[in-house]
Amino acid sequence: MYRTKALITVILLIPLMSFAANAFIWLYDPGDRFDDPETGTTIDCAYWIEQALAANGHDYTTGDYLPADLSPYDVVFVTLGFFRC
Repeated sequence: MYRTKALITVILLIPLMSFAANAFIWLYDPGDRFDDPETGTTIDCAYWIEQALAANGHDYTTGDYLPADLSPYDVVFVTLGFFRC
């Protein structure tokens, strides 16, 4: 019974997954940049998230502040920097 319900749920969600999501990327520390050998430039913490979203056809907005109203977004990514040794 449980498997049947889970299967039905997945089947019903598949069409929803094909729609492009509207994402917000909160770049908490915009000055947090580092050298990336793959790109050959300095990038911020949101760079690869932006690249992955764009490559998969999703719309995104990147901001260095968290909006008071997040209702227009389907998902919110929060970048908090990285650990430096």
